[in-house]
Amino acid sequence: MKFIKPGQFVRLTSRSQLVSITQGFWIGVHEITQKKYESVMSANPSFFKGPDLPVEKVSFLQALDFCRTLTAQDRKAGRISADMAYRLPTEAEWEYACLATAATAFSFGETEESVEEYAWTAETADDRTQPVGLKKPNAWGLHDMHGNVWEWVVDWFAPHPKAEQLVDPTGPPEGKHRVFKGGGWYHEAKFSQSTTRFMMDPGVSINYVGLRLVLAKRGEATR
Repeated sequence: MKFIKPGQFVRLTSRSQLVSITQGFWIGVHEITQKKYESVMSANPSFFKGPDLPVEKVSFLQALDFCRTLTAQDRKAGRISADMAYRLPTEAEWEYACLATAATAFSFGETEESVEEYAWTAETADDRTQPVGLKKPNAWGLHDMHGNVWEWVVDWFAPHPKAEQLVDPTGPPEGKHRVFKGGGWYHEAKFSQSTTRFMMDPGVSINYVGLRLVLAKRGEATR
């Protein structure tokens, strides 16, 4: 995992919005692999099989269960302290980590020109997931923030607040669908921009959505 210091980023949608992240957090250098998921859950729901492929066909609810189970295991083994927990990132944390100080649509620039160097998308992925970590990382050393599989975040889906500045936003307290981010093997590169967001019922799974973990002292952001 990589420690991400507090800071700010500009969310570029129909307007520019300054988002502040006031607490540091650890985030996975790559998406959770099938090998890691199976070692924790003794199961592998993925459609495309391979130990170094990202786990997919994981619903939001299954992702939360994985976080809780891994937290309990690592606390018991002394690998993390009792005040630390694995969880899904907030959408704002995810975007901040994805951009890694960039002020552009992608972490590597404003256009899709260099996307093949950084992301597995419909144009390059050969209609399937690919082993994690093969593409170039972003400036903070994080792989596959664009492409390969979409990644669950903890936020309920709703339009972003219209305020010019936000501090540690976490989305609405309730809703019908949860958000996933980052693009994937099944979709074109244009959908892997940092601000792109899709949503799905938390109990549904599909073979182009997986997860990446955060480790932080905030506890489990489940709402």
